[in-house]
Amino acid sequence: MMGKSVAARIVKLEARRPRSNEILLVWRRPDADVKSAARAVKFATGDRVICLEWFGEGPLPEPKWYRERLSSELGAAENEYLTRSLERVQQNRPRDPGFAEHPPVSANRARELTDNDLLHMAFGVAT
Repeated sequence: MMGKSVAARIVKLEARRPRSNEILLVWRRPDADVKSAARAVKFATGDRVICLEWFGEGPLPEPKWYRERLSSELGAAENEYLTRSLERVQQNRPRDPGFAEHPPVSANRARELTDNDLLHMAFGVAT
């Protein structure tokens, strides 16, 4: 009996564990509300979640966790839409209020950040 109780507690603790080296990618339609897209997905407070625009036809891909460099794990269409999303950021379009605030980062520190860290700075959802 005690073994089951311990196992159940371990499962709960693992579910609460911060995913500091992982990033959750959520897709949304172009110019769709970031908060609405994020609300449809289950994640814990403090998880690193990004929301990119899906420019393709048909249904949106399911949200997915990534541990490695995001762009190296995406397919051709997903990488194209990631690039298009980055290009739209460069156009100085109004930032959706569902995105997290940009943290203050020096130029020297920015050079040390991983691609996923930089993507999270650009497309991170307030969690």
